[in-house]
Amino acid sequence: MTSIVTYVGRLTPDCVASYHRIIVLRRVPPRTYLYFHEALPSQEKLGRDGEEPREEEDDGQVDLQWRIVGGKQVSIKAVPYQVLYGLYCGGTLIAPDWVITAAHCTDKETFVLAGSTQRSQATKYMICAHFIHPLWNTTHLHTHDYDYQLILLEQPVPVTPNSRPIAIGNVDDVQEGEMITQRVMQDIVRRVRVPVIAHEICQSLPLINYKTITPRMFCAGYLNGSKDSCQGDSGGPAVLHGKLVGLVSFGVGCAMKDQPGVYSNIPLVRNWIRQVTNLPL
Repeated sequence: MTSIVTYVGRLTPDCVASYHRIIVLRRVPPRTYLYFHEALPSQEKLGRDGEEPREEEDDGQVDLQWRIVGGKQVSIKAVPYQVLYGLYCGGTLIAPDWVITAAHCTDKETFVLAGSTQRSQATKYMICAHFIHPLWNTTHLHTHDYDYQLILLEQPVPVTPNSRPIAIGNVDDVQEGEMITQRVMQDIVRRVRVPVIAHEICQSLPLINYKTITPRMFCAGYLNGSKDSCQGDSGGPAVLHGKLVGLVSFGVGCAMKDQPGVYSNIPLVRNWIRQVTNLPL
């Protein structure tokens, strides 16, 4: 797909140099780091077939919070690709100097926070440029169609146990019943595991928001409303088998019956991500 890339960003010397090298000259250094799934000590860390360990189900009352509902606190070492875009959206590190988040989170934020379990202790990295998908909200099929945004950072995030890029999954990974893990950095990083819901089931749900979901979207959650992403989780990663497959796009309420979360499908836009970043994905 050929598209015009729009640049919105800052003109600091470091940003100009990065933009010129990556976008104009198309020069990207060879990858010298391991992706998240490659850096795991052993496949046993993921469990059978590379799947993350199954968490215990919550027996007590669900704590309805502003963000992830029914999730658990985790260390950033378990989710080192997780970043906070500004103060109100999540994001995912796909290379030391590239983050992917949701287009609806706007291109007004100037920094991301990374590298710590606690938001107050995370390191701030300034943003050079925002690249909104050229088809965002233009297809007239759904208001959140093509809800993708790439962010170029002024300085790369050091690859450490607390901050590490994640690889992008495959188109065929997102199947009904697969348990994706969704994370967000609140004051402390949290995650929740929810199953992918079949496209036709999601489209059959009562609310109009679900009837017009497009092939760029998938639904995940429990139809009884026990676990879900929530307001403030937008742009956060959905991970399957240690690879990125989606980001939080929208929902209707939080953990409500017949109102699962809707995620933008990341593998479907791998070519666009390559076009913008020149990364060897």
